Amino acid sequence: MKHLIVYAHPHTDSLNNAILNTAVEALEAQGHEVVVRDLYKLGFQPVLTEADTASMRAGQTPQDIAAEQQFVTDAEAITFIYPIWWTGLPAIIKGYVDRVFAYGFAYAAGEAGIEKLLTGKKASSSTHMVHQVKFMIKLA
Repeated sequence: MKHLIVYAHPHTDSLNNAILNTAVEALEAQGHEVVVRDLYKLGFQPVLTEADTASMRAGQTPQDIAAEQQFVTDAEAITFIYPIWWTGLPAIIKGYVDRVFAYGFAYAAGEAGIEKLLTGKKASSSTHMVHQVKFMIKLA
């Protein structure tokens, strides 16, 4: 099975990085193909711009978005690994979803309502609040 892991944590010594490494090792040991997209190492631009949406409406998806959409298309299973910061996901993950899982790629409007364009794929996420808890403990 082809797995895409979308990973977001800026520190290589984090719990999330350990989870990433464990997941990759376990999946590969079972014979799965694994692609990791480390958003911080890639310098992924998370801001959905007016130019992005105009280009996509014109059928000219920006190269960085098209590249990530191809990874999603090729994957049978998608896993997101990221921390929970301030009760939410990191902005870089939110921006990834905003830009990559765009209208016309992940969904579209049809006669019966929203059409799901990525059916058949499996998805999961692994999230952890360790840094937030450590920060709150230091404040107490």
